[in-house]
Amino acid sequence: MRLKGLFLLGVLLLALMAITPVDANEPAYGILSIRGDVDEVTVPEIGTFKVPVSLVLPVGNYTVKVKGDVELEARVFVNSSRLVEVEFRKGNPGDLVKGNLTILGVKVTYDQWKNYPKYNSPPSLGIKRGYGVGAGYGTTVPYPMSLVDVGNSVAKLLLNNTVMPSLSYTLAGPFGVVGVALRNASFITPLSAVSVASDIQYAKGYLFNISAASMVTPFTLILPVIPHDVYNVTAVDYYGGTLIIDHIPKIDTYNLSVGVNHTLLTAVVKLKPREKYAIKYHLKTAKKLITVKEEPAELYNLRISTKPENARFIITDGILVVNGTSPATLYLPKGNYKVTAFTNGSGAVENFSIPETSKVELTLKPLPAMLILNITPKNASITIDGEEVNNTSVTLSPGEHWIYASASGYVPDNISIVLSPNESKNMKVALKRLPSLRIETKPAGALVRIKNTTCTSPCKLTLKPGSYTVEVSLKGYQNETAFVYLTAGESKNVSITLKPIKTQKTMTHSNPGTTSPATPTQGANFSTDASSEHSTALKLFLLGLIILGLIFALKRR
Repeated sequence: MRLKGLFLLGVLLLALMAITPVDANEPAYGILSIRGDVDEVTVPEIGTFKVPVSLVLPVGNYTVKVKGDVELEARVFVNSSRLVEVEFRKGNPGDLVKGNLTILGVKVTYDQWKNYPKYNSPPSLGIKRGYGVGAGYGTTVPYPMSLVDVGNSVAKLLLNNTVMPSLSYTLAGPFGVVGVALRNASFITPLSAVSVASDIQYAKGYLFNISAASMVTPFTLILPVIPHDVYNVTAVDYYGGTLIIDHIPKIDTYNLSVGVNHTLLTAVVKLKPREKYAIKYHLKTAKKLITVKEEPAELYNLRISTKPENARFIITDGILVVNGTSPATLYLPKGNYKVTAFTNGSGAVENFSIPETSKVELTLKPLPAMLILNITPKNASITIDGEEVNNTSVTLSPGEHWIYASASGYVPDNISIVLSPNESKNMKVALKRLPSLRIETKPAGALVRIKNTTCTSPCKLTLKPGSYTVEVSLKGYQNETAFVYLTAGESKNVSITLKPIKTQKTMTHSNPGTTSPATPTQGANFSTDASSEHSTALKLFLLGLIILGLIFALKRR
């Protein structure tokens, strides 16, 4: 009866909420303010902006991204009549993640909707370290795989459609993990161990988007490392039949993360087979790179209309930016603003204050504007709205225009400018040189590859700004990889020490020959070498294990 009464009370409350009148004039807008020492941010589906910037946006979820040596990303919710302030700070990858493995990239993510746990003690799972079959923690991205706890602080990743060192054929994915004993396998998946620690103890760890109960810092991950695609793997099953795996895809790069509160620190790491690695995450430093504050923001109603209608307008106070098409009703915080409206070669401009002004009416007139350009270097080519310009003084219609400047050896720039009717504006554009990268190796003479460009070390390359993976190879030495991020005008040096190849007996990869590679999710093929009864029995056995795994996983979740 008590539960029934509570249920009826809940229904009554919902009914009361449904009939409560809502103010129809309440603004469904909030403010997203972005600050920090970064130059530029991108808000997907909204635009790319110079920092600082404030945006009046409809209520909803937004992601703010920053490119750099450390990639930054904030995921926030902008609520009605609220100001969300996001502040970014540039980071150094070496201050965030350290280890004896190749780190290809570092990212810090702030997610308002996530709260990554911090525990008071390490997990006690009562598991003796070893290999076993369990429901696991599975995913299909980037491949079907599953994590299993093999110790109180040890997790192992199992890949679907592979032969693991315990000589078992493994099926892994969201359903969990099952395995079948094998013998005489032509390829056994190599493993490496990664010890993971963080400056905030007992933080939760993640591999791609999944985690295991044992993954609480400090913990160890046992990971498959397959540096090349492997084809036509064979093994003998329990019944004497031949198991054939057409294709085992390459996997030697992992997204390994540690999180606490709303902050997730991710490193993209590249591994080699049969190695022991250690990596440490500095979460305290990561938390300082993205800070988010929220406070009330009083917004005021503003009506914009133009003659003719359907004119585009831009409102700004120097930092805040609002775009729209007339007629429109907007909500702005208190302040002094400038609105510029334009369409079909005509324009109008007006200054106003909020909350003193609630309505702005603009009559557009065909009054041209003058743009005076000062470009460095002097031999740069200029286009305005896609048309080449030879003069430094240009008469343009009022409104928004795009200026594209380019020169050999320099990073091109694409700049937006808004001109008011009768306005004369000076614009200075200084192009920065293309970044350069000098690569040195010990020993010298190694082949260096960056995308489709190669050179022999030591060498110097001129590249476009962005992130690059530097691959280095030399006969008799292990291949090495390094990650660099280049900005306009930057000169960077990279030094890579190569290690001699260890002499050891290793299994060779099957030659793909003329066999077409199978997709990573394809199941194994069973040849007819054994009787059809044995093959059918094994298939039914595997199917039963998968069904049991699914049932167990659903019950656990």
